[in-house]
Amino acid sequence: MTIPKETIWPLDPHSKAKHEILRRYLEAWFPILSTHHTRVVYIDGFSGPGRYKNGEAGSPLIALDVALNHRKTIAGEVIFWFIEEREDRLEQLRKELAARTIPSHFRVIADSGRFHEKFSAVLNSIDEGNGALAPTFAFIDPFGFSGIPLSLIERLMKVRRCEVLVTFMVDAINRFLEHPDDKVQQHIVEAFGGDEAVRIAKGEGDRVEALRGLYQAKLAKVARYVRYFEMRDHENRVQYYLFFATNNETGHLKMKEAMWRVDPDGEFRFSDATNPDQRAMFASDADATPLLVGQLNKQFLGKGTVTGGDVRAFVENQTAYLKKHMTGALKQLEQSATIHVQALKSDGKKRRANTFPDEVKLAWV
Repeated sequence: MTIPKETIWPLDPHSKAKHEILRRYLEAWFPILSTHHTRVVYIDGFSGPGRYKNGEAGSPLIALDVALNHRKTIAGEVIFWFIEEREDRLEQLRKELAARTIPSHFRVIADSGRFHEKFSAVLNSIDEGNGALAPTFAFIDPFGFSGIPLSLIERLMKVRRCEVLVTFMVDAINRFLEHPDDKVQQHIVEAFGGDEAVRIAKGEGDRVEALRGLYQAKLAKVARYVRYFEMRDHENRVQYYLFFATNNETGHLKMKEAMWRVDPDGEFRFSDATNPDQRAMFASDADATPLLVGQLNKQFLGKGTVTGGDVRAFVENQTAYLKKHMTGALKQLEQSATIHVQALKSDGKKRRANTFPDEVKLAWV
């Protein structure tokens, strides 16, 4: 990915897909969190100018417009913190924000500086006893790999109800692994929270895969749910990864729903490959059925009687798929007599055909 030099630049297909994922996720995140909390925070750590060359909205305007135009009223205080290092882009963003009518319970901050420095100062102040961090969603979307220290993400993830969506520029990291400049090497060390990534340069095998696996393992130490999505071009080459980390089961589910609702338009493809044995291309729901059938067979064959709830929990928490995909897969398994499904639910009521509620019992035969 070429790093743009101008104040505003054309929107590329991958950014379009990424922003659509962000928008759909925030459509769920804002009303859910604001219903239960008096304050929520959205951080855009590398905000840019707010708009692209042909008029498309950038991530700051997308986030703000989701909250402003949501069909459900967003209650409580919502803080938008947009951080941008380049003054020309920040000035453009401020012009865009000035054109919006902002309600009194929205606080919009367009801040000049570096994300890691600004946010570290806030966390340091909180550690010193100056307040607490409200539920926060941080969108960390750099062009490269500097200014995104893992230590900062770890500190954020230790706070309840905080989540991150990180653009992980693995191709750039791979190309600079053996760069002679100590500053470049230090950025890589900081991004991974140690020198393991630099040592990968001296190893054998697929370096990109090794870097991805290392970053995933690091995030998994501080987040219950870590999913990454491969952003690919039309030739099926990985462009970069989107890493999502959360400790909230609902947040994890809503992010997967956001991914499945973004349709490939021929210019890009993306996949969930969090588990190498459970790789899923996000093409269509029909494509999901045979892949999920194989995963369910592997997980439950020989395990005796399980409930629909057991299967749903596995699908939602440990795979790339959703409940609707589970229904299609179980329907196919029942029709092929691979599983036996009890006619009655645990409450004694008859289940409807082709449904698999949490209370129903089933077994692989």
